[in-house]
Amino acid sequence: MADSTYYCRMNKHLPDIEPGVYSYRKGDDPVLQLLLRLHSDTVWWQGPKGGVKVIKDKYFLHQEYITKNEELMKEFMWVKLQSQSIKGA
Repeated sequence: MADSTYYCRMNKHLPDIEPGVYSYRKGDDPVLQLLLRLHSDTVWWQGPKGGVKVIKDKYFLHQEYITKNEELMKEFMWVKLQSQSIKGA
């Protein structure tokens, strides 16, 4: 069974982490995962069956699926295409 994937859009510059869009899965560097989640403006979660949630944005924590919201899914797809995996980082 496939793992879920997190996508983080970070606009801040941190030591050793440039602003950008990053993705990670279970098993990737746990410290880097935590830093990305804490310092990202927006975090998306894509489950193993393809469902997508925005779990954090600039102001709120969420747990709502956006899979049926066309506008939010377009934004997510662009984020997914731009993401760099932290695997091996």
